[in-house]
Amino acid sequence: MPSVHIIGGGVAGYTLARELVQKNYTGTISISDSQGLPYDRPPLSKSLQVEPFAPIAWYVEHGISLFQEDVQELALPTTEDDWIVLATGTTPTLLQVPGAQYAHTLHTAADATALAQVLDSAMFGVQVIVIGAGLIGAEFASTASMFGAQVTLISNSNAPLAPVLGQQLAEQLHADHAQRGIKTITGTVNSIGADHVVVDGERLEAALIVSAIGVEPETTLASNLGLSVEDGIVVDAQQRSISHRQVLAIGDAARVQGEPRAVHWEAAMEDAAQAAATIMDAAPVQRSVPWFWTDRHEMHVETVGEFSKVATTITRENRRGKLQTVFGLDEHGTLVAASMVDGGLMAKAVKRLIARGITPSIEQLEDPSVGPRVLGRDAR
Repeated sequence: MPSVHIIGGGVAGYTLARELVQKNYTGTISISDSQGLPYDRPPLSKSLQVEPFAPIAWYVEHGISLFQEDVQELALPTTEDDWIVLATGTTPTLLQVPGAQYAHTLHTAADATALAQVLDSAMFGVQVIVIGAGLIGAEFASTASMFGAQVTLISNSNAPLAPVLGQQLAEQLHADHAQRGIKTITGTVNSIGADHVVVDGERLEAALIVSAIGVEPETTLASNLGLSVEDGIVVDAQQRSISHRQVLAIGDAARVQGEPRAVHWEAAMEDAAQAAATIMDAAPVQRSVPWFWTDRHEMHVETVGEFSKVATTITRENRRGKLQTVFGLDEHGTLVAASMVDGGLMAKAVKRLIARGITPSIEQLEDPSVGPRVLGRDAR
């Protein structure tokens, strides 16, 4: 009988299983993951919550086998009816300083549960240091602050998310931490102890230290299988490994040959949809404009498009005089990106505009009275 063996229970792995069920795949489906029941990753840093995608009953109903195991090696498929799909995700980038072992990471359900227990049991105002102010670091700092901790956030930049949000909004969001009671420090970590961090020679006391300096694609199994690996498991447009036609790779661990690796939730879902199409010999999936979101301090932040292509920006402010939306134009004056805080329908409107190659006038982009419905009208 045909089979699909999925390694990894994150959004990519689960979505593939769901897609195959919806497409009435007639073979067997199995998911192997060292953490057991597949669950969503974003809530880990946003709320320290573990949220399974579906109850065990759903997998039983659809005949999907779940295996809680750490797969280090397995036999490659030998027929065109059998597939291995690597949805192995990422692994945390580790600090390379003396005492790095004293820093916790926030990457798995076990990590989130352990950190939540520490914060729940600690006294109000416990000192917490977060190293790294990117997506995970900023979200956890916000969450720890809501738990009542006194948080210090260390970054090597005053605009740590500039490559994905644009310089202006990244600076504003990072500065907003101080208004929420979080101390921010721009500097370099020299060393870590059990109860302190040394930053540019200054010792900072802490009861809890968390490192969130980034992630790397988890490619250990792919390398063990002899697959091509270069900043991810290298695949073609159908998500096939360029080294073996019956091995697919999807999600954060995969990289389409000749393109940068996409590391966000929606891209993982689209990878899974494409993998399902490849397995079912269906039409290729139409990719959407890149989009991702982050939540911090009760603010919802979204980015559409790619700020790496931006040459000039156009901004809108809210009634309090703070940036609310940043539109990015490329060197030809074409709308290619936007980032926004609590933007409502704006992200959908901009996504539609970029997909259809439509750029509103500068006056429309600057005018806060021109809402997303008006901007998106021309893209219908």
